[in-house]
Amino acid sequence: MIHKRFIPLCAALLMALTAASARASDGRLDVVVSIKPIHALVAGVMQGVGTPHLLLNDQQSPHHFALKPSQARLLQQAELVFWVDPSLETPMPGLLASLAPHAIDIRFMADQDLVRYQNKISDDSDDDHEGHDDHEGHEDHDGHEDHEGHGRGHMVNPHIWLDLENARRMVWSIAATLSAVDPQHAGAYASNAAKLDKRLVDLHEVAKRQFASIQRNKFIVQHDAFIYIERQFKLPRGLVIARDHDTPPGTAHLQHLRDLVAAGVVSCIFDEPQGAGHQIDIVAGTSFVRRATLDAVGVGLPAGPDLYFDMMRANYAAFADCLAGTH
Repeated sequence: MIHKRFIPLCAALLMALTAASARASDGRLDVVVSIKPIHALVAGVMQGVGTPHLLLNDQQSPHHFALKPSQARLLQQAELVFWVDPSLETPMPGLLASLAPHAIDIRFMADQDLVRYQNKISDDSDDDHEGHDDHEGHEDHDGHEDHEGHGRGHMVNPHIWLDLENARRMVWSIAATLSAVDPQHAGAYASNAAKLDKRLVDLHEVAKRQFASIQRNKFIVQHDAFIYIERQFKLPRGLVIARDHDTPPGTAHLQHLRDLVAAGVVSCIFDEPQGAGHQIDIVAGTSFVRRATLDAVGVGLPAGPDLYFDMMRANYAAFADCLAGTH
């Protein structure tokens, strides 16, 4: 049975999904997922029943992309579309309206019970006041209901899948959605979701031990995606080069970070596969500082049900090794 704690699907959505089940009577669903980490979770729930289509490849930024004809056809044929939010996949609302008006689209950020944090707003003034403007108190996820609603101009960080509790909730929501559309395979979806849930719980336990002994040193991240890992494992708040994908860093901010590195305050700088390497070089300057790579979307990893776990293990190892001084 699907765990009720993870399924706040409204009655209207369930009615829509049940109505759509007639189109899925042959048991073969056309399911499209926007990005690789979410695709991995959907693929895990669908294992043995079907294979979801991945919409975006490694060369396409989810923030700004144009679809190839083959990708457009995927949306045109889709019965279900799983995605995160316009704050991540910016073109998706228009594409869904024009290419997939009859598809059921599941926008995960619409789930008000997911843990969410705000992007870091101030560059320099809050570098030594970590956690005051992004809603600390992540422990056991208490008090996260209002993570969207505070502060003028604060944007909710859309990288929700980087929190393992969010991933668990998303898995069960995926299973509920697929079961409503394809009830003949509901048992398989529930069984797969239970297996994924256990893998996520086990991953969390291993990661907690991995982070237990690392130093709480200051570090710099390319952009503010990794607050979900920072908060879940009580790491210091990362100093951010770029607040978000539409806000390039100013010269003064880059110089401020460079001065911190030169002063020996920063123990590690994290880049990203799709990041701006020249900004990392500017911040590092001529100082010796450890570097490592964090990846929020699984660039270079083969798409499939194991991608999420491989990506998260690599991120945890990068944090632990670089902050511990072994990288």
